[in-house]
Amino acid sequence: MPRALPSAFLVGVHLGLLQAGLLLTLSRALSAAHTTYALVLTAWLAGSALGLWSRAPARDLPRALGLGLVAYAVAALALGRVDFVAASPWWFAPAVAAAGLASGTYFAAAVAGGAATARVFARETWGFLAGTLLAAAGYAFLGRPALLYMPLVTGVFALVGRPRAAVAAAALLLVAGCDDPVRVVPAPDRARFGAEVYPVLLRDCSFPACHGDPRRPLFVPGPGRTRLGEPESPLDAPTRAEVDLAYDRARAWLLAEGDEPPPLLHKPGPRAAHEGRDEHGRNVYEDPDAPGLAVLTAWAEGAESPAP
Repeated sequence: MPRALPSAFLVGVHLGLLQAGLLLTLSRALSAAHTTYALVLTAWLAGSALGLWSRAPARDLPRALGLGLVAYAVAALALGRVDFVAASPWWFAPAVAAAGLASGTYFAAAVAGGAATARVFARETWGFLAGTLLAAAGYAFLGRPALLYMPLVTGVFALVGRPRAAVAAAALLLVAGCDDPVRVVPAPDRARFGAEVYPVLLRDCSFPACHGDPRRPLFVPGPGRTRLGEPESPLDAPTRAEVDLAYDRARAWLLAEGDEPPPLLHKPGPRAAHEGRDEHGRNVYEDPDAPGLAVLTAWAEGAESPAP
């Protein structure tokens, strides 16, 4: 007698956690550009479509769930210690597709077992939305460990009928989540930021299509760029609120992972996977000794300001 399938809502939550976790991990480690979103969506749909073609979906579901957890663990291990490295996120398309395989496999198994298509789709979709929101909240308040442990919990529940597969997947995710200490956001000199660093960020980074976009994590509003509020003139002096916001966003980008330099210093440099290259393929600071990069580095490290 075939074992009962896990609930559609639980599977949806699990899959939502996996997809959102992969998107957040890839965006943090490689690139937050639109191509990363396109990758996750395309590869996930490809994996789901492959799962729909399963010839024995009820039997293949535990394998698909286990494969998804393993693929997720491999991606987490590969990207857990880096920030904005110069590598294409498309290398991780197979991992995303493998994680999405269970979506189509579960739907095929449920429908083959006589379940109403609309009911399965609705419950799995609501679960998926809940998992996505849970991943975003967990990442915001608990950090990267939440992205690793929450799919572990839901995956073990979904695989409870296959204990060996559940234990193997759990072991991989536990290894991936080890040794991730709580970190404190650096707080370099605020007055020096306003006098030296803010003008550099405003000049070099705060174009409307770049970090002058309020949707960017590093948002730098100010004169001649996107403004907060409604000043009398776009060129009025920066307000205290604008400089404070830019300071808080910039210091958050001083958090580093492992041996990598902080993103604020690494991402605009010549060897980073920055999406701000111009039509000639040049980065913001092609020269590692560029004056703007030197100002950012001196402020972040509390060193003496470079000579003008």
